[in-house]
Amino acid sequence: MIRFRLIIAAAIMAAVSSGAGAQDRPLALVEHVDAPDAGVQPFDYVYADDKIDLRPGGELRLAYFDKCIVETFNGGVIKLKDDEVKISKGGASTQEVRPCQTAAVSLSADAREAGVSVKRVTPFAGEDWQEISVAVMTPRFIWPRDNKAEAAAVSVYLLEANPAQLVWQGDVDGNYLVYPEDAPALIPGLPYRVIVSFGAKNQTSAVFSIDPQLELPEGLLTTAVPLGL
Repeated sequence: MIRFRLIIAAAIMAAVSSGAGAQDRPLALVEHVDAPDAGVQPFDYVYADDKIDLRPGGELRLAYFDKCIVETFNGGVIKLKDDEVKISKGGASTQEVRPCQTAAVSLSADAREAGVSVKRVTPFAGEDWQEISVAVMTPRFIWPRDNKAEAAAVSVYLLEANPAQLVWQGDVDGNYLVYPEDAPALIPGLPYRVIVSFGAKNQTSAVFSIDPQLELPEGLLTTAVPLGL
């Protein structure tokens, strides 16, 4: 059964192109922004070498994927690096530590998840399989923004089925979607794969499961399945 489930997952993965994964892995997610020239919107990913202008007096809040920190910036110009953030032009920032569960693991670009938002589950020892676990029954799916894409197609598959079963499919404008309350209910504890197609050729995916017992504070990232990491 384990072997068969992995074969199913590999088959679905083969259908997902590397369009989104070719981009550098994002460092953080924009939780809030209030600045006319920032160039980012809520739910956007930010990357190393991005520059964000918060002048005059704008505000930006970033939730980092690989550490349990949310940072709020006020004013100035923000320049992101792989291991630090530089603030210039009179800006300042404050950091908030949020409870989270992280794991120091080495994964493929498609399989890596956000430590600030997830409990990592490794159901099959020795296999490159990682699940994002969220406590809510209607998770928010978030993927890299494509300014040229008018819409994105979202598909959710149950990997436990034989063969993998399409549970729900829909279209949305933008780069995020909350799993609809009137869609077929997701079953806690079972593995699902969400696949998002956006733009001309871009696709990305993630494996996730529902765990109502997760003891994480409710927030944007703790209820989200981030794709393209």
